[in-house]
Amino acid sequence: MAQWRPLPESTRPERRLLVEELRHLKQTAGLSLAGLGARTAYSKSAWHRYLNGDGLPPRDAVDALGALGGAEQHARLLELWDRAARPPQPPLPPTPPAPPPSVVAGSVPRRWLRHRRTVTVAAALALVGSATWAAAAHRAGPAPAPAACRGASCEGADPDTSPCRTDARTQSAVTTASYAVRLRFSPSCDTVWSEVRDSATGADAESPMLVAPDPGAAEACADLTHARLCTGHHPG
Repeated sequence: MAQWRPLPESTRPERRLLVEELRHLKQTAGLSLAGLGARTAYSKSAWHRYLNGDGLPPRDAVDALGALGGAEQHARLLELWDRAARPPQPPLPPTPPAPPPSVVAGSVPRRWLRHRRTVTVAAALALVGSATWAAAAHRAGPAPAPAACRGASCEGADPDTSPCRTDARTQSAVTTASYAVRLRFSPSCDTVWSEVRDSATGADAESPMLVAPDPGAAEACADLTHARLCTGHHPG
């Protein structure tokens, strides 16, 4: 049995499989290279090159050798040749990862919208894994006692460090497959704020508090990458 040279690592899988099938058929037919040349229109040296993987053999050569096997093997060899003869497909460029959503939460009293169409309050970007969230989630030691406030003195304060969250309730909410936005209202402080949760990670973000004695005149919004998600109607 001939000792064939190992095929280069760069050999395409389709061509590698074709050469291996041709080698196997020659061996099972019990033909030497000279005998193979006598049974086909291709010389001993030509078959030596083909079976060592030096170039793609002509389809006629594969057809002639395949005819020495059964009909099923003959058809398979021709199919393998057709695959090996096709030009390689260029690799697809890698798909760039989608940018994380830029999440902004806002608590917008509707009475303001008569004067300003959009009032947006930025929240700590916890939903996109910011350092702010990491620091808050891993804060060491006991938290300081929250400072009391009410009305205007709570304006812009962080609800996470305020006693206002003690009696806070969800006034309105909207949920999608990716995010949940809630409008939170504290009766004791007369304040509202927005709370946004990333459903994939479970991370939360909250906006600073705004004065809103009437929570029915407020809404919470999150500005995502391609859309705005609000708990109530948001014009424009």
